Amino acid sequence: MHRRLAKADDEDASENKFGREFQDAQALLIAEVKVLLDANEEKRLAGDEPMSSASSEIKRKTVDYCARFGRFTDKQTIKEVRQLFPIDQFSQFEAAQLANLGCETAEEAKILIPSLAKRDELDDATLQDLLDQMSTLRKFQNAGMY
Repeated sequence: MHRRLAKADDEDASENKFGREFQDAQALLIAEVKVLLDANEEKRLAGDEPMSSASSEIKRKTVDYCARFGRFTDKQTIKEVRQLFPIDQFSQFEAAQLANLGCETAEEAKILIPSLAKRDELDDATLQDLLDQMSTLRKFQNAGMY
């Protein structure tokens, strides 16, 4: 029982604590997952490697999910979105959540990502500016300008 309580103290997303197994992991944008899956598929097809039907079905569903919920489709736009949230100012988790959730207001972002609300150095105006920049990137990407 004590071990479970200790583990619960180590894991708290509102404090950006995710446990030992995630300390060095990078949180990905849904769009980045799709880019990786597409590259993997191209590599598999070039090598003419067969895929089991179970793996194929799981991969297809994952790609469909990424296509439906990924907010960015262009690699350059994905890179620019990543650059909006420098790792010295945002955790990997916060940056990925901001990009994946597509919050429209700073208030919404702080409600959905509690660790943002706990940071005194991040004011609403700064966060709102970043969200607006991300929204602009998405609009121009969809208009074919990127």
